[in-house]
Amino acid sequence: MTSQSMTNLSKRDQILLSALTLFNEQGFEKTPTSAISKHAGVATGTLFHHFKTKEDLINALYLDIKTEIRDISQPDSLITADDQPLTEDFVKTGLKAAWLSMMNWMQLHPAKFRFMAQFGESAYISNNTRETVSQLFQAADRLFENAIQHGIFRPLPSCLLTSLMGAHMFAAANQLVQQPELWQQPGMQDTLFESCWGILAS
Repeated sequence: MTSQSMTNLSKRDQILLSALTLFNEQGFEKTPTSAISKHAGVATGTLFHHFKTKEDLINALYLDIKTEIRDISQPDSLITADDQPLTEDFVKTGLKAAWLSMMNWMQLHPAKFRFMAQFGESAYISNNTRETVSQLFQAADRLFENAIQHGIFRPLPSCLLTSLMGAHMFAAANQLVQQPELWQQPGMQDTLFESCWGILAS
């Protein structure tokens, strides 16, 4: 991002963008708040006005990214799942829409994808933040629970199924970020989704 476009952001967003860049490049421990404020072009006092600690900063960044993922990956078919007939076609159609949105998002935002891959399971992310994120994805969780109960998904804990799906997506996206041309190959998207679906379907 250019310095001109940085100035169009709020101070908070400038700080978050700089933290994203530096955490990815240097790691959390090796990135002092002074380096983040310098990169963002703001005073250190301004950083601490928005984020009391560096831990608050990484948690805010994690929550913002997770919220962005939720917003692009939960179509109406997932949100209204409780009010719809739960058939395999219904679940598969809704899940594929969400999957495509997330796969496209990860390729369009490689820095955010890299951050989630590096810090998604980090101890720096607090339990309170993880609980907030869990609430964000309640609609998707209900869909998984209902799909298990109706025999559409394998009889495994829903948290395990979502973890398996996430691992499949991250592995695929990691390769596609390095070789984006693969995503446009004929049949690639359908084949990748079917391989992901095969992990879940009973």
